[in-house]
Amino acid sequence: MPSARICPLAEVAHHLPAGSPLLAAPGAWALHITGDAHLPQLDLDDPLADLTAWVQAGLMDAGPGLHGVVHAGIPATSVSPRIALVLIDGSLHLDGALAAHTEPDGNGEANRPALPAHLVITGDLHASNAVLARTHLHIHGALHIADLLWCHGAHGTLAVQGALLVRVAVFTGGHALQIAPAEQVAFLIDEVRGGSHLAEFSCEAVGALFPPALLRRLSDGEHGVADLLDRRAVLAAVRSGGSAARSSDDIAAALPIADDVFTGTDISIGNLSAALRSPVIPHKQFTATGWFGQTDFLLCRKHVDADGDARDDHIHITVWKTWDFYLSVDDAPVRTGLRARLGAAARLRRVPTAPRLTLAFRAYAAGLPGPWQPLDAASHPEAWQACHHAWRGVLDYVRRGVGQHRAHYPLHRRLQAEMTAAGIEEFTSLPVFAERCSDWWDDAHNGWWEGDVWLGARQPCMHHGVPWARALKFSWKNGDDAPGDAPDTTHSTYQMDVDEAREGPALVAFTYAQRQGEPREPVPPCAADHIARLLRFYHGLQAHLRPAPPADGPADAAHRAPLNATEAPPG
Repeated sequence: MPSARICPLAEVAHHLPAGSPLLAAPGAWALHITGDAHLPQLDLDDPLADLTAWVQAGLMDAGPGLHGVVHAGIPATSVSPRIALVLIDGSLHLDGALAAHTEPDGNGEANRPALPAHLVITGDLHASNAVLARTHLHIHGALHIADLLWCHGAHGTLAVQGALLVRVAVFTGGHALQIAPAEQVAFLIDEVRGGSHLAEFSCEAVGALFPPALLRRLSDGEHGVADLLDRRAVLAAVRSGGSAARSSDDIAAALPIADDVFTGTDISIGNLSAALRSPVIPHKQFTATGWFGQTDFLLCRKHVDADGDARDDHIHITVWKTWDFYLSVDDAPVRTGLRARLGAAARLRRVPTAPRLTLAFRAYAAGLPGPWQPLDAASHPEAWQACHHAWRGVLDYVRRGVGQHRAHYPLHRRLQAEMTAAGIEEFTSLPVFAERCSDWWDDAHNGWWEGDVWLGARQPCMHHGVPWARALKFSWKNGDDAPGDAPDTTHSTYQMDVDEAREGPALVAFTYAQRQGEPREPVPPCAADHIARLLRFYHGLQAHLRPAPPADGPADAAHRAPLNATEAPPG
């Protein structure tokens, strides 16, 4: 059985890594556990409470002189020492969660320490979940997390010298990571190290990893993954012994990704051709457009357009008023000798050709594009880096689009099933819409803000003698203003128009635009992240605006009051 003692931190300071902030805390105390420990859970916000439970349950030997939680060496006037370090000289196996909160919330937690204890383990750590912030976790051995590992905040460190084996890992907020190369993560979101991960180009992947109850559904998702997650709800889920993350099968079903479409992420003839031959371009079509964040793109297969102009296989990528990139493949003649070329011409044979990759870019200054230039990594490293990042975003979009295609478009089927004409009519008939959306053509009376989301509605009406059907619109601020932008240009839009002028049930047309004022286009069924965001907005606003059940009290009604209602609408 492991034994525990409380001692001055100075006695065990040699176990701390170089540069540990605890080395500058001479009066701090440590909880020192010797031997391998198998425990229910460990809360670094209040490890002494856990220690008391362990001793009472017979899971831990209190050790000589340790009565309750107070060591004989601590003055009798001390109620309880603040534990700055938990040192486990051995391995630790937790049936439940390892948790550390951020700061008190004023709701019954005012006496919790401002900072959680740090944790050093000389062996391995096994736990079902770990949700950590503002703590330093150093593991000399391996780290095994059966479900969720979430590390958040710039004032914390995760250092693992052995293998890291995790099902769902989320690293956010600048949390320092020192992880050995032996890393195995089934589902990774990593905003810290800058590599490829599930939420690199859109935070909507979070909705596939976590159930709606753990999301902040009125967040626009433009400020990082942590802003989309309800940290307290996640902590409550793991502290209760459950799993915050969805099952692996549910994640794979919610977020199908075709990882076999491309070979690596290089800008190559093979990868460009694979993108253009994918079902992201609809059957019998030659082009498709898409966008994410500040980037939009055009996929174009080789064809002759309506004006009679020949178009090569190419992808055009724009990072709004920053860069334009043109990546194309055409057929270039294979170099042969003069005699061979003359012979081919005399026999009316085609000159041999081979595919050729052409890369070009232009940069913007003060909102205006400069001249087109050849692109290569050596001559224009900044442009090359920006192009490769945007290119990887296009590959990510295509992988998810192909995944949706292979799974028969589950998100699009959800959209059609959950955002029906009847549902939109019932939702937009809530009294709040009558109060706030009296005139679709008047910016002051066509919608309002709820959290990060602007919503507006148009009731069926006549305007200047023209009939208009019902519509529902969501908007959010997507990025920063660029030079020369008109007001509210940075707002992106989803709009749902109900079409009742036909036989049979009314239909809903789903359209979107990256920028306010741009023509809206139909939402493609392959646009996985857009459909996920649209559904999240819709269900989040439904839950927020609907009247409370009779059992709810005044506090609940106040919670549903409009947020940021005085902010100006987007155009």
